[in-house]
Amino acid sequence: MTRRLLRVVLAELGSEDAEDAEDHENVAIVLGRLLRDDGVEVVYAGRLETVEHLIRTVEQEDPDILGVVGTTAGTGGLARALPDVLLFAVGDRPGGIENVFETAEQAANWVSGVRSHTVETPSDRIR
Repeated sequence: MTRRLLRVVLAELGSEDAEDAEDHENVAIVLGRLLRDDGVEVVYAGRLETVEHLIRTVEQEDPDILGVVGTTAGTGGLARALPDVLLFAVGDRPGGIENVFETAEQAANWVSGVRSHTVETPSDRIR
């Protein structure tokens, strides 16, 4: 049986405040582990300074889903630039991303819901 893993790119969008940047990194790490444990392939892109860097990274990695942690202000062009990629964000500042979650757990649950509709999941006997 061939099973295609859902591929998610996680990235932090730059923050000037060192404390915010550390918080965003911690959220990204927790989210990445939750997704990995749920059978999702996770590519952690780290902290990127601009939306253009984010778009170039996504084009290179070819994910099914892009997760942005931190500030989502100024991300309105992502949906147009990446029409074949589902988008979500974790943070409390809404921007141009429709699916915004307050916690890593909420985001992981959303991705799991997407996964269950798009990827064949193994039976409990195979696990």
